[in-house]
Amino acid sequence: MDAGLTPRAGYVYMLASLLTVAAADTILIKAEPSAVEFGRPLMVNCSSSCVAARILMEGPRGQNEIKQPQWLAHSYSTVKSWSHRVSCSMECSSGKKDRLMTIVPVYNRELNITSPPEVLEINTTYSLECTGPRVYPNNKLILKWQRGNEIIQTNSTEEKGLPNEDKRLRNVLQFTARTTDDGQVYTCVAEVDVGSNTTLQITNSSVTLQTYREPRSTMISVNNQSSSESRVHVAVGDSITLVCDTLGNPEPTLKWEYPASTNIAINSSALLYISEATTENNGIYKCTASNKYGADENKVEINVKDKSAIIIGASVSALATATLASGAVIYYLYQKAQKSQEYKLKNAKPRNNLQMLSR
Repeated sequence: MDAGLTPRAGYVYMLASLLTVAAADTILIKAEPSAVEFGRPLMVNCSSSCVAARILMEGPRGQNEIKQPQWLAHSYSTVKSWSHRVSCSMECSSGKKDRLMTIVPVYNRELNITSPPEVLEINTTYSLECTGPRVYPNNKLILKWQRGNEIIQTNSTEEKGLPNEDKRLRNVLQFTARTTDDGQVYTCVAEVDVGSNTTLQITNSSVTLQTYREPRSTMISVNNQSSSESRVHVAVGDSITLVCDTLGNPEPTLKWEYPASTNIAINSSALLYISEATTENNGIYKCTASNKYGADENKVEINVKDKSAIIIGASVSALATATLASGAVIYYLYQKAQKSQEYKLKNAKPRNNLQMLSR
């Protein structure tokens, strides 16, 4: 019922909805809400499709009661019992009698998940245990495990239980940790069956998994350029920034190994800085990434030269490239000329000797 409605207006609103549903029935019980949280308000309505000479409601006594010829309503400001059994009986003016009983599900929102280890090992089997809230009747509770938005396991019970018995339903999910589980959210959802193939979600709780991984894909970049070559040439006097990047969980620790020099600084475990490079900085620079599950490394060779040597080297490289390109063009033209000559010889027509003699 809309919280903004007055009690009498609420009864009228409920009756309007009930008359549509109960048109073909003699008697109908309607609870609003259809399942109630312990300690929260509730309204129960008994209605009849006939003009009743007498209509009675049995069960917990409501704080307020309103009665009309075809319905009777009780409201409860606070539900204080785990068993809310309601029975309605009526006698029509025609003499027809009917009786109906229902139990309004009562619940709380206490849902607990047994936390898994902080970090999971790949290809190892683990369990996630969800203990549901208290619900009576017990067989009205449904516990679902979701991986992301996908329902992967559902559990319920056929046992109704007892009102004074706090017997909680559990749903234990067993799974094998995968790399795709890193950062994956698993959610336990508690729902109450309210009939007519309808459920009411009452609470949920989630856990985010973390899987471990040994360091891998360690890379070194030089001056913001990925280094795919083992040797990098730089000029004397240039500043050089080497950055080591890696993957792993827990986050790997990085360690640099390099030629000793006074112009090298480690600004962070991932960044090595060389100011005004000299030939003393020539050598192998190795980054090792490690965590408690393994290690990975990568290295690069820094070759510091005079700028003139780098320019000459670049010129020689460009000349060699141009020479190769020119050679390729000349070879292509030669091959084309050869094919053209062969074609002419192949298609040449022989002269007629008889014609030559007659001349």
